[in-house]
Amino acid sequence: MASYEYHAPVDVPARQLFDLLAQPEALPQHLPGLVADDASLRVDHDRRVLTWSEGSLAVVDEEEAGRSLITLTVNSERGPDTQRELEEAVAALSHRAASQADATETESGNAWY
Repeated sequence: MASYEYHAPVDVPARQLFDLLAQPEALPQHLPGLVADDASLRVDHDRRVLTWSEGSLAVVDEEEAGRSLITLTVNSERGPDTQRELEEAVAALSHRAASQADATETESGNAWY
């Protein structure tokens, strides 16, 4: 079994991003293939890490305010397409998280526009 890892910056503060991703009912939306009731799923809010039988997701603060870094690691036997799929999944969830953060800011009246 091979291990694949991908890191990407996200324009959302780390705590806000992790809170979004750590909702078990929303995980399959963010990470296709992971089921919400996966018995192996563990959520560590202090370290901002999700782990499950095939991988992990970690969110850390970036040096720039309001940004975070997401790291997704999976173990798979699926082959060479796995890395590309991992990159696409992180890009999609990064975009979704930024959109939700913008919507939340607009609803609360904290948007710059």
